[in-house]
Amino acid sequence: MKKETPVKGNNKNWGMIGINLALSLISVYLFEFWFKEVIALENMVQKVENIAIVILTAVTYFIAKTYYIKGVANTAKKILILLGLSASILGLMLLSVKVPADAIYPFSGVLLVSIAFYMLSLSAGTLNTIGIVGLALIFAIPITFLKWFNTIGWDMTIELTQFSIFIILFLGGTWSQIRSAMHGIRGVNSTESGIGDEGDGDGDTGNE
Repeated sequence: MKKETPVKGNNKNWGMIGINLALSLISVYLFEFWFKEVIALENMVQKVENIAIVILTAVTYFIAKTYYIKGVANTAKKILILLGLSASILGLMLLSVKVPADAIYPFSGVLLVSIAFYMLSLSAGTLNTIGIVGLALIFAIPITFLKWFNTIGWDMTIELTQFSIFIILFLGGTWSQIRSAMHGIRGVNSTESGIGDEGDGDGDTGNE
């Protein structure tokens, strides 16, 4: 059964909230800065290569997270696919670097995608698919109508969309810590982890 326990180390909750706030900002706004810097490159092939690196990295993480692996054949297939994608990413990274200073673009792109996927994974675990879709609709509906009636321009539409994504990632990544910091207690399972924490709901036995 779940039990209510006092939350110790409230400062830790606020610390985690601060860290996830920074990661959410990085996932949205620093990625925008990276994209503008890549688009500003003079070499068109280099632009395409860096953008392809980011896309392939996101695809690699998605397959690693969701690919069905029950059975030896499926496990082997997943490993081969991930190895192929990883080799492709490394190859593109080498091709995109013309001088040592160029290495900052593919490296930072992979880093930003990794942070964004991490925050998305946290949000999916806490809000689940229904929560993410619900929040997305809540934000998307007013933005869509404002643009439809030309109340706002494309620049504002993009800014509001970015802000919406930031809010979804932030809430999804920090909801359990926010609740703990605000109320001082939270529901925990037999492993002493809270809702949204690693281990919550794992191996449902009826006593969680």
